[in-house]
Amino acid sequence: MKIAFLSLLLSLLLNFTAVAVELNQATSWFEQAQYQKILTEIDRQPSLKKDPNVIAFYVKAMFNLRQREQANTLLNQLRSEFPQHSELLYLAGINKIILASGGNIFNARQRTSDGLQLIMQAVTVNPHNYQAQQALISFYQSAPAATGGSEMLAQQQATLLAGLNPLQGALAQIQILILEERFSEAVALLDKHLTRMPNQPDLLASKASILARQNAFLVAQQLYSKTAEFSTEPLQRYNALYQVGRLAVLNNNDVLQGITALSDYIGFYQNSEQIRLNWAKLRLVQLFILSGSIGRAELLFSDIVNTTSADEDFMDLKDQVKLQLSVIP
Repeated sequence: MKIAFLSLLLSLLLNFTAVAVELNQATSWFEQAQYQKILTEIDRQPSLKKDPNVIAFYVKAMFNLRQREQANTLLNQLRSEFPQHSELLYLAGINKIILASGGNIFNARQRTSDGLQLIMQAVTVNPHNYQAQQALISFYQSAPAATGGSEMLAQQQATLLAGLNPLQGALAQIQILILEERFSEAVALLDKHLTRMPNQPDLLASKASILARQNAFLVAQQLYSKTAEFSTEPLQRYNALYQVGRLAVLNNNDVLQGITALSDYIGFYQNSEQIRLNWAKLRLVQLFILSGSIGRAELLFSDIVNTTSADEDFMDLKDQVKLQLSVIP
């Protein structure tokens, strides 16, 4: 009896360890924008789809590969299998709202309504799902009343969130101000909280974003640099590094810092589906030109010269950089 019990216990322990390893691997792949690898590996091991935490990364990979309709179908099935999983409810809800915003006008209102209900359910199931909380507040604040928007509900939800987590409540209030384009008030509120938490990366990134929007590139670049320094989340850290490099181009300041930031960014996302990877390479080419490293600029540009994109801004900038390189003696 003891042997049988110990064998069962060992089997459960090994299974738990295997799932933990696969979850950590899926997390790492997602952080490095290895979206197709996530789909391939989880499809290869169907047992992984029994873990809702792992399958959530599968769904998010589908989002990033622009497979939102397929993801919607899968999420409808997953909601039946895992009706109390807050992350899957949130993903299902936000996906329906995004599909509604760019899809068939005849089912847009129903999808928006369904999406709102799912995000509300995600928050009810787990009030500490802060991504869902922030999405719900942003929806209330920005959506038309006919589809469920309500500034009053946004304020109420932000107040409730502050009671759970003061930082998240502050970020919600700041986001409300940003959505109302009350940028000076948002910066003032950020400065108030940064006085107490000067190295808090979410606050730093939020202020940097506002200042960059207002063309205060130099200060924004400094704030993004601090964000990257103090962030413990790879997605946030590398997004900040990208912004450091981009702003170094725009203000022609701290060019070497920008080169280091974008080199780190490109190294982290090399051979991935990161949508900004080629943008980062193009910005790095610009920084090499600014620093006088023409050989490095030409070598890197040769890596993306034949890249095509539906993004007209990217293609226009690529043409400008190509012309700039062609006239350098």
